[in-house]
Amino acid sequence: MAVIKIDTRFGELNVDSSQVISFPRGIPGFEKSTQWMLFHEIDEQGNWVSGAIVYLQSIDDGEVSLPLTDPALFGFSYDLVLSDSEVAELKLEDPSDVLVLTTLSVRDAPTGNSRRPAMSDMYVNISAPILINTKSRIGLQKTLVAQESRVRFQPATVS
Repeated sequence: MAVIKIDTRFGELNVDSSQVISFPRGIPGFEKSTQWMLFHEIDEQGNWVSGAIVYLQSIDDGEVSLPLTDPALFGFSYDLVLSDSEVAELKLEDPSDVLVLTTLSVRDAPTGNSRRPAMSDMYVNISAPILINTKSRIGLQKTLVAQESRVRFQPATVS
């Protein structure tokens, strides 16, 4: 397996080419970034900084990473309806192969590197989940339209 090295805000990352996730159309706002990887940020001792946050790191542009989370951690679940073209794009054969993640945004982003945002500073974008076929390693961001899908909310706390 080939190893890809990329410089990111997290330092240099080594990516096993078998772990690359392809987003054929990119992600809205990052259309030129079609190759990505998922990872947890780790501290100096090798421990996860947050089990609730995973980063989608662009391999095409080391400056671009998106914090993601499992929507279930915040009490959200989706009943998604995919179009035939979305099913084809994901090369989806079994619905259970889809990993659904949501992007996190920071309310008031800290300036500089003075501190990392706390979970209480973040909010979840439930209207455009990231879908990844875990078998084909192909992903897309689905923008929800009211008639297509339903989102259920059960308040939850994240520690």
